[in-house]
Amino acid sequence: MSVVPEILALVAPSTDYTLLKRFTMPTHDGPRSAIAVTLESSKVLQSLYALMLKMIVIQVWYLVVLIGIALSARPKKSRSHNISIANVIIWNAQASPLDIVKFMFGYIAHISLYAILWAFLAALAWAASIAFSLLISPKLIIGFAAPVSSEAIYVPEFPPTGNQSSYSLRLNSISTSANLRAIGGADNLTSNSNVNVGKPIITTSGSGKPIYTINYSYSLSDVDFGLQNATGLLLAVNGSCFTNYTAYAGADNTTIFPTDVYVLFASNLTTSVSSIDGGPPLATFILDPAGPGSPLESNISYAITISSLGRKSYTLGTDPWYTTTQLINDTIGGAGNIVSQGRPVLSCWQTDIWSYQGKRQSINNLKQLGVLPPSLVTTFQRFLSTPRIINLAQSLGTTVLKSAAGSLGQYFDAQSSSLNHDLQRLVLGAYKATKDTLQETTRFGRQYSDIQNLMHDSNGNLLPGADHFVIYTGDAAALSVPMLISVPIVAALLLALVFLLTTSFPCYALPWGYVEALRAAVIYSALDNDPENDRWDRRTPAPIYKPDASSKEAAHEAHVRPKFDGKHLSWHGWKDGSKHAEPV
Repeated sequence: MSVVPEILALVAPSTDYTLLKRFTMPTHDGPRSAIAVTLESSKVLQSLYALMLKMIVIQVWYLVVLIGIALSARPKKSRSHNISIANVIIWNAQASPLDIVKFMFGYIAHISLYAILWAFLAALAWAASIAFSLLISPKLIIGFAAPVSSEAIYVPEFPPTGNQSSYSLRLNSISTSANLRAIGGADNLTSNSNVNVGKPIITTSGSGKPIYTINYSYSLSDVDFGLQNATGLLLAVNGSCFTNYTAYAGADNTTIFPTDVYVLFASNLTTSVSSIDGGPPLATFILDPAGPGSPLESNISYAITISSLGRKSYTLGTDPWYTTTQLINDTIGGAGNIVSQGRPVLSCWQTDIWSYQGKRQSINNLKQLGVLPPSLVTTFQRFLSTPRIINLAQSLGTTVLKSAAGSLGQYFDAQSSSLNHDLQRLVLGAYKATKDTLQETTRFGRQYSDIQNLMHDSNGNLLPGADHFVIYTGDAAALSVPMLISVPIVAALLLALVFLLTTSFPCYALPWGYVEALRAAVIYSALDNDPENDRWDRRTPAPIYKPDASSKEAAHEAHVRPKFDGKHLSWHGWKDGSKHAEPV
């Protein structure tokens, strides 16, 4: 019975998407009509279509040969012996263009232009058949994606009023996997045309402290999101952070553990960090409680506090977040450095602008662009109303910073740690998480029955348009529907056309039917013929010898046989001394 699951896996490898269903595949060249199949099936189909494409070129070549030979071999046209024999060679070897090239080289010295012309045409046909199949067949697969399965979509509802604490914890537990995948993907990404994290611009404050300014940006299109019917939609994210020493309000000496106090957002919020958390460096993201202003371009402000004070290092740190001082008598680990107090806050802003056909809107007014169904607008607003970098960091805690990687408790490498590397990882993670917004709606755990699905109406039915996106996967391939249909049709039409133009019927004789007399079988039948008693039926290109049933003579055997004397090719009679024994 174990064979059954394996067969089902070939038909439908995942419940997240649907196969053998026509859909719109988003591409950078515009939407394409497609149908999804398994990856293994796509390989088989691509090979089959490569053969059909090669056959299309060969059928066109057959038509070229038919036209050329029909004109050259007309019965009333005079021609040389060498051209006549060249026509025989071309007609019989047309299925192998390379053979024609090889044979024509032997006639270049005798019928130069004619031989060169056919050698060139044959070489062109051979090259075209190879190139056509190699270059065009890959276009059958337009991407590795499949339409999402409507049953797989799950968008967890926001915490209801009055159940904030426990609900939020459970909601965070089912969201953590998506954030882990995003930050894991960030480690495999580098800054590219879609993501840019600038190098720190370093200036000096009036008090002589280094001010680091880091700008970042990334953009995502409808193709990146996997949207089926939103060609031209673009999300542009721009942000900037700088080290803010003025937010530091001093040390809190009332506690046993070293504690730093910060006043953020024009004295609207006070927070603190302490060495009491003990483990790896920890970044805390705090959103400006005032929120963005009303204008479209208003920035969303947030701050990042770093809890790195009191962490110990065997190396010296000079980065603003990880500046160390000498540590004396570390009786446990023997480290010689410790992060000093007064680490600066990163004060940041970010703008998220959605644009479509010249119109620009914020996430709150995304519906006004008129390109997305309300259900998908709700999905994007659910996950991207606040900068994605904030949700990512809040969910993952100490695992989100690159500087925390490789740390052992409160011990870490301060020399290799930097806020620039940390911010770069965070931005790349936010980019990956934003890009996978729709993809992740099929991966959330559903273990909590009280967390409702925002994509379902009151009757439990999927909202219209909620499934208008594709799932990118390496297990499925999107095939071009126009190519799936057109290639077999063109191949069948050309095959039928060649058949009709080269086949004479009893009720209709083709005007150029004489070219079939150039067939090797027809020529052999004329050679193996007894002029006094022609028993060959040549009504088709496949002659048949019909012996006289009343005769028992050896003449029923073939009259001629091929012969090669080491220098010359010829035909001789079957029996020495017979009337056919002389060379023919």
